[in-house]
Amino acid sequence: MKKFALVIVGLLMVAALGFGLVSAQDVDRTGWPETFIIGVYPGDNIEEALAAVEPLRAYLEDTLGVRTVLITGTSYNAVIEAMAAGRADAMEVGPFSYVLAADVANAEAIAVANYAVDVNVDEVPGYFSLMFTKKGTGITSIEDLEGRSFGFTDPASTSGYLVPANDILEAMMFDDAAQIEEFANVTFAGNHPTVVLSVFNDTLEAGATFDANLPVQADEGAITELCGYTDMGIEGPATAEEWPYLEALTREEVVAMYEACPEGSIAVFHQSPLIPETPFAINAALPESFKDAVQAALLDIANNQELVNALERYYVDPTENAGVESIDALYDSLRAIATNLGIDLRAR
Repeated sequence: MKKFALVIVGLLMVAALGFGLVSAQDVDRTGWPETFIIGVYPGDNIEEALAAVEPLRAYLEDTLGVRTVLITGTSYNAVIEAMAAGRADAMEVGPFSYVLAADVANAEAIAVANYAVDVNVDEVPGYFSLMFTKKGTGITSIEDLEGRSFGFTDPASTSGYLVPANDILEAMMFDDAAQIEEFANVTFAGNHPTVVLSVFNDTLEAGATFDANLPVQADEGAITELCGYTDMGIEGPATAEEWPYLEALTREEVVAMYEACPEGSIAVFHQSPLIPETPFAINAALPESFKDAVQAALLDIANNQELVNALERYYVDPTENAGVESIDALYDSLRAIATNLGIDLRAR
């Protein structure tokens, strides 16, 4: 009975922390780290990436009362290796990289980022992988890729390889991923901007990328013709109003939008199912009271519009709205893709 009472008290404490009624300093801090280390993959610009995450670092340090620092890795795998080696306590990496980290680095997803400033805590955050071409190639569907040049981004990219490769595999009813390279003239462009430029400049006939990359390339002037995107004054991630592919579309809707595109413009001919957005993952071995405090702090960001604006995101626990038992289960669809493509997570 005493144990049951302690559990109830603990749950009430976490709930109170989430609503700002109890500070993180008031909970049991036994075993909490002296320094909370968050691993970040900065991409090509370390200073810019760290500056973008700095408001989150400062907020967590102040809220938790624990010194919080950021470390960077040269790749997603480097950040995962840091957690596996005990050099990082938490990280934000891509969705598929999280699946790998959960398998090899004891990572536990405790919240999911929603990259928006208009807060909607009932929304299940996600994005889409798009296959696109330059209108005039004659490519209107996955079937039309046979014998054509097609660019993925990177073998470790969720939206630039894993999801579109699986979509091709399933659409063509292939038995394994090797058949994709026999079906189309496949190359890896290296990153998302490059694959868009390669298609626009006629180096490739089609490619795959994540939805928000196309309007960003248009906004930066890398491409001048992007069908379906009209607001060239965009700052930050595009909204559904600014870029219609940010909404889930039926195949018929994608076809209709493609057919309305003028010749020579970048046009989308395939949209993937929703990909769950990047989670904030923490070392599962850390004390439950600490993990609960971090989760509560992350979820409370949604109540601080100034911080949401600074971060250009907030965090949610989408388990109820997604109909899953845990945040980790949200990523089971990506585990299924790994199985379909014959990818051994531990070999990566």
